Amino acid sequence: MISKEFLSKIPVFQKLDPNDMEVLSELWNARSLETGEVLYRKGEMGTSMVFIESGTIRISVPILRAHKEMEISVLHAGNFLGELALIDGLPRTATATAVEPCRIYEMKREDFLSFLMDRPTVAVLMMSEIGRRLRSTNELVQSLASKNVNEELEEKLNLGERLSDRIAVFGGSWTFIIIFSVLVAIWLVLNAAQIWFQPFDPFPYIFLNLMLSCLAAIQAPIIMMSQNRAQKKDRLRAELDYQVNLKSELMLQNLHIKFDEFKSHDPRDMHKAVSEDLKRLQDQLELLSRQVSERS
Repeated sequence: MISKEFLSKIPVFQKLDPNDMEVLSELWNARSLETGEVLYRKGEMGTSMVFIESGTIRISVPILRAHKEMEISVLHAGNFLGELALIDGLPRTATATAVEPCRIYEMKREDFLSFLMDRPTVAVLMMSEIGRRLRSTNELVQSLASKNVNEELEEKLNLGERLSDRIAVFGGSWTFIIIFSVLVAIWLVLNAAQIWFQPFDPFPYIFLNLMLSCLAAIQAPIIMMSQNRAQKKDRLRAELDYQVNLKSELMLQNLHIKFDEFKSHDPRDMHKAVSEDLKRLQDQLELLSRQVSERS
C-alpha cells in the first residue's frame, strides 16, 4: 500500500481529507518490472496511474520511419506518471520502459472512478485543482509566446551581474585596447624622459607592473562570471531548440501517418461518400424549401 504522505505531494490529491486519503491509498497495487520491460506503449489505452518506488523508467516516443525511439525524459524513484489516464482514459502519448529492475505501485482507472462515484466532493476538488493547473499552464504558454528568453534572463540580472557583463564587453573591445595602449605609452614616456621632473616610476617600471597585475587579477574573474552566464544562455537555447525540434519531428511523423492513411483509402470510395453526403444535403434543402412554400 502506498503511503498517504506521498499522495499528499501529488497536486491532484493535495486537497483530500485524511479519511479519503486513507481509502485512496488502499487502491494501489504493487508490481515489479524487469530491465527492458515495457510498462505501456504509445497508442495503448490509458488504464492506470503509476508511482515509482524504486528503479528508473525511460519515457520515449517511437519514430516510425527511422525505426527507433526518441527519449523524452527519465523518471526515478518518487516520480509518478500516467495521472491523466485516470480521468480521460485516452491512448498513451509515449512509451514507458524500465531501464533497470523497478518496483512500482499502480492504480487502475476503474477503481479510481468508483472511488470518485462514492465521493462527489472529492471529484469537485480534483476538478478545481486540474482547472487551476490548466489555467497556470495557459498563462505560462502565453508568457513564453509573448516574451523573448534572452529578455527574461536580462530582467533577472542584478546590478553586479549587469556591471560584470558591461566590463567584459568593454574589456574585449578595440576601444579598451586603444585607451590602454595610449595610457601605457604616456606612462612610459613620462618615466623615461628626465627633462622637467624626476620619474616617479623609473625603469624597470615596478609600479606599472604591479598595476597591470592587479588589473589582470580583477579582470579575469569578472570575464569568467560573464562567460558563465553566456554558457547558461547557450544551454537554455539548446534545450529550447531540442524541444522545438522534437515537437516538429513528432508533428511530421503524425503527418506521415495521416498521409499514409489517406493513400490507403480508395479514391472511388471517398468520391462515393462525398456524393452521398451531397445527396443528403440536397434532399434536406428540398424538404426545407417545401416546408417554407407550404407555410407561405
